[in-house]
Amino acid sequence: MRVSDLNIDRVYINSVVRSKDFKMVENHFHYYYELFYVKSGSCRCFIYDNLYEMKGGDFIVIPPREPHYNKYNTQCERINIYFNEEDLSVDGKPVLDNLREKFLSANLTHVPRAYRSTIENVLESMLKEDKVDDDTTKQLMQLMLKELLLYCNRCCVAKTGKTVSDGDMDSDILKSAQYITEHYNQNITLESLSKSVNLSPSYFSRRFRQITGCGMKEYLCHTRLTHAALELISTDHSVTEVSMNSGFSDSNYFKDAFKKEYGLSPRAYRNSKTTDYILAKSMEKDLLNS
Repeated sequence: MRVSDLNIDRVYINSVVRSKDFKMVENHFHYYYELFYVKSGSCRCFIYDNLYEMKGGDFIVIPPREPHYNKYNTQCERINIYFNEEDLSVDGKPVLDNLREKFLSANLTHVPRAYRSTIENVLESMLKEDKVDDDTTKQLMQLMLKELLLYCNRCCVAKTGKTVSDGDMDSDILKSAQYITEHYNQNITLESLSKSVNLSPSYFSRRFRQITGCGMKEYLCHTRLTHAALELISTDHSVTEVSMNSGFSDSNYFKDAFKKEYGLSPRAYRNSKTTDYILAKSMEKDLLNS
């Protein structure tokens, strides 16, 4: 699983056209948000354990550390915006009261055709400003991103994104990914998952990679490490306890895998992140009570 840039210093945007034949090498995740807008064409986007069918006028915001992988059904023009949550704040408060629930939680959203020119004009302005890249670009990009989300809040509609149906081969793989999400701390093997959907291990493994962009074991390890990271900073459990609670039977393997993914040992990660976590939770509580 590939990790994109560890951090960004401002809002960034790019536009790219992908052909139907384009294939991502593997899935990846960011340490920041990504707004994925389909201007034309259609694609299928796997985000963590959900599968979304997207066409012109659709967009979705991919949260930090959510693995994602795209397959293109037709030639597709897409626009991507990369940002941090604080880029959508005014005096420390979100620009929208329901910002996280409505837009920042991988909810598929559609821009009705009547409003599409308004949204795409803002996107075009952002693309032009991104190329300027001078001392005022950071503030201007933040302002335009807020403008974009305010327009979206006014005119966009929620859209159901899970497209696979029972009996569809993709449905079996998606259910397996969702099973990993819900039972990550249990004993899960390639053999047990493939047997549960009546597929051979080799065929299941190949299909899992085609849809998610990574191998089943890699996906399972990433899911376990994500939960372990949260447990490290939100509890006083020992590293060994965190390892066991997250489904790792070997604490030494857990420590090595954790450091490879996060760049820090579990103990160092806890020391560096705990204060930030407590502060963030305190701010969330203050916002709910204000």
